[in-house]
Amino acid sequence: MKKIFTPLLVLFTTGAMAQTLGPLTVEKIMRDPKWMGTSPSNIRWSADSKKIYFDWNPDKAERDESFAITPTNTKPQKVSLDERRDIPADGKWNRARTLEVYEKDGDVFLYQLPSGKSTQLTNTTDRESAPSFNADETAIIFTRENNLYCLKLAKGELVQLTNFVKNTSDKKPSKDNEQAAWLKKQQLELFDIIKKEAKDKKLDSIERVELKGDKLKEIAIGDKRVNFQQLSPDGRYVTYRLTQSAEGAKNGIVPNYVTSSGFTEDIPNRTKVGAPQQSYELFIFDTKRDSVYKVITKDIPGIKDIPDFYKNYPKELAAMKKADAERKVDIVGPYWSPDGKYAIVNVDAQDNKDRWLMKLNAETGKLTLLDRQHDDAWIGGPGTGAWFGNSSLGFTDNTHFYYQSEASGYSHLYMADLVSGSKKQLTSGKWEVQTLQLSNDKKTFYFTANIEHPGITNFYRIPVSGGAPVKLTTTKGGNEVTLSPDEKWLAIRYSYSNKPWELYVQPNKPGAQAIQVTRSTTPEFNSYNGESLK
Repeated sequence: MKKIFTPLLVLFTTGAMAQTLGPLTVEKIMRDPKWMGTSPSNIRWSADSKKIYFDWNPDKAERDESFAITPTNTKPQKVSLDERRDIPADGKWNRARTLEVYEKDGDVFLYQLPSGKSTQLTNTTDRESAPSFNADETAIIFTRENNLYCLKLAKGELVQLTNFVKNTSDKKPSKDNEQAAWLKKQQLELFDIIKKEAKDKKLDSIERVELKGDKLKEIAIGDKRVNFQQLSPDGRYVTYRLTQSAEGAKNGIVPNYVTSSGFTEDIPNRTKVGAPQQSYELFIFDTKRDSVYKVITKDIPGIKDIPDFYKNYPKELAAMKKADAERKVDIVGPYWSPDGKYAIVNVDAQDNKDRWLMKLNAETGKLTLLDRQHDDAWIGGPGTGAWFGNSSLGFTDNTHFYYQSEASGYSHLYMADLVSGSKKQLTSGKWEVQTLQLSNDKKTFYFTANIEHPGITNFYRIPVSGGAPVKLTTTKGGNEVTLSPDEKWLAIRYSYSNKPWELYVQPNKPGAQAIQVTRSTTPEFNSYNGESLK
């Protein structure tokens, strides 16, 4: 009798546990999310497109761990610390896609395909960042301690391209007063030895300059911060942006009561709306003329326009009309054509009412209009703002520039012909292009869009000349796609209203089947089977 009773007790207990789950409530879903399972995150491909790496926690461990699969072997395997250490970071490829330059831990590395070998190009205590190939791909351009450097690959020669300083060192000597000047003049007239010493000193100074050669121009930036340093394709121009911190702006402070110290600590926060904002200026260093000058923004169409909402504040409106001042702008770029003939800058009004794409004449610093987007409410839809890299724009060839705009009320893809000045809308409809990527051969656009329904996103492609979008993913819900570097595979993070994110892999072909890689949800979560909140 005991042998029969024991399994019955187990079955009864299991059934009782299932029955005590009860309805799904807000209290239940607000518990530690691990009760549902931990979805995969941080999806990325290896540089050779052979592996997909991701973070995951299927065993409810203290923290996520790194896993990897291949497109043909989708069983997740934990990644060792040694392998993680050797994974190349995202970087910039050469045109043949055989070399990738990237920064890791503050040094510059060069990855070679197909050998898979990485070579460390710098090993310094200074931080190197933003490496890329120069136009003819014979050198690596990168920044170190705010300055731009050129590392020639053939001979390993390192050349400093900029010399940013707080203040220049070539200060003129103080001018003598009238008495001191008269005494010096008299001494030169009366004593031959003093004449000779003065002549020798002058000749020595000239000789030192001639022996030393040309000195890299000092560019004074004062108390401003420098960033976005880049070299033009022809190597003549260095462009950079200076940022001036706002005066009188005070950051908000949030008290943190639960701390390891046992004392209340402050959490720094952003400034309040309406507080003074930092200002930006774009400069050009013409190495041929050894001159520095600012990009001119005063001729931007509508730069002095007063936002429409000020009509509700007559006093402020009158003051702004009297000041007749230029609006503050955030300027990013330039984006150079491959041949260096054209340069485009992205200009955003700090009041968020205008976004301009301007053609830059690098020789003069003057701007001319390519496209203006105005909205009395707010500019900043998908792919339309420069903040935090939220801007999808660039060249498909030497004369065609693509960008996103909300001119139609929805964020869509446009192409501008810089020779004719014409613009063409490539996508249209009551939906938005949410992510955008240009193919390696620059013949195809890949993008995520919600064409079927506002809450359903899929991955599509179209030729750069335009046409009907071709849908590549087919699952109904949210699809976050990471395209493999060789563009043969899609790593898809998919979810639905009652299905947390899971990882899938699929060939980059319309109608191809997506294979599920992870199964992250717990038995408890699965038991609700899409049940609604009570």
